[in-house]
Amino acid sequence: MKKSYIFSLTTLLLFLFIAPAQGQSGYIKKKIQQDMKEKHAEPEREKGKKALEDITYENDTRYPIPENPVQATLVMEMQSFKKNGKLDETTTTKILFGKTGECMVMNEGEKNETRMLFDYKGAATYIVNEKEKTAMKMPIINFQKMAEKMASQGGNMEDDNGEWTRTNEQKEINGYDCRKYVYINKSEKTKVDAWVTQDISIDLSGNHLFGGQIKDFSKSASASNPSKIDENYPRGLMVRSIYYEKNSDTPNMEMNITTFEKSSDPAYFDLSGYAVTDLLGKL
Repeated sequence: MKKSYIFSLTTLLLFLFIAPAQGQSGYIKKKIQQDMKEKHAEPEREKGKKALEDITYENDTRYPIPENPVQATLVMEMQSFKKNGKLDETTTTKILFGKTGECMVMNEGEKNETRMLFDYKGAATYIVNEKEKTAMKMPIINFQKMAEKMASQGGNMEDDNGEWTRTNEQKEINGYDCRKYVYINKSEKTKVDAWVTQDISIDLSGNHLFGGQIKDFSKSASASNPSKIDENYPRGLMVRSIYYEKNSDTPNMEMNITTFEKSSDPAYFDLSGYAVTDLLGKL
């Protein structure tokens, strides 16, 4: 049976679109610093030095040390549109799945390039400035919780308010044979056109993303009746998604996967030549 990662990747995309591309770096830093102050600086004042020691990297036992069974590189092109349907902005995001972490690169090669490195062994997250060769370090558990909160605010396609429909529309996208599925959430007045392929054999189920394991939804799609597969439920990899809101026929966002390779460049995970600043040291 083919695997389905559509919800996990869609949740990631919704998270990426929350902050406008040009302000992503500053926005993320501000959110993290605010969250660190609320969760850690205040308890430090109230409970003393031990409160800070409990969330340092070596003492944080709340977070597992997972490994990604598959090393892979995923590149996505994302477009946002104005209310009149005209293209507003195009950005690219690269995600590299390393053995013990991930690296997310936004706008690679541009002046506003931002990198985020998730290191499970060190229980740390880094915001990396590639041009200046600097990195800001913080506990990974802090970012994981923030990411989950932001993704849930951006929308959830795993609830009972939406419904999938499998269509007969098929076409080739970026070299992959795809079938169109439509997701409609009436309560939130949103719609997603998802073009899904089964041509890509790379199986990311078992890998991690922001610390959470990518789920295999094909097994749970027919949990009530294991012998019957719901044909309306997408199975495969989402190569293109078009997002609409407020019952509009004009798209808000479009995502296209342009690269999917079963390899990961280790250079993205090497910070040996960077000046690292620990955010905990500023509290």
